[in-house]
Amino acid sequence: MNQISNNSKKNTPSTSLRLIARIIGTVWIIFYLFVIVVGYLENIQIKPGHVSQPNDILVIPIIACLLIALTGLIIAWWRAGIGGLISLFGFITVEVLSVFSPKFIFPLPIFAISLLPSILYLVYWWKVKKSSVEDSKS
Repeated sequence: MNQISNNSKKNTPSTSLRLIARIIGTVWIIFYLFVIVVGYLENIQIKPGHVSQPNDILVIPIIACLLIALTGLIIAWWRAGIGGLISLFGFITVEVLSVFSPKFIFPLPIFAISLLPSILYLVYWWKVKKSSVEDSKS
């Protein structure tokens, strides 16, 4: 009985870490999807027959990488390690591409805050993996 209560106390910080990552990740998913949809609808209303200029060409890969990062946050609900990695690399790719794109601006503070749920998922995954290795040794 004592061993069960000790295990639940070990997992409590990890569980709360996962909960915080899920809440922040869900907020980011809703926020980014709202921004993407509103930006798309605004672009349709302003320029219905507009042909892209050469400097706008990076917007499509940036949005694709942003959607990949958001998909990683969704995957992280079930698989924290792989979802955290996908979203981390997706957000890093968005930041690198936005440096070269004059049309799409992804400010550094927003980038840092966007990485928070990805990093929290990876820390949660690492703690759970570490505790399972320690439990298997004992």
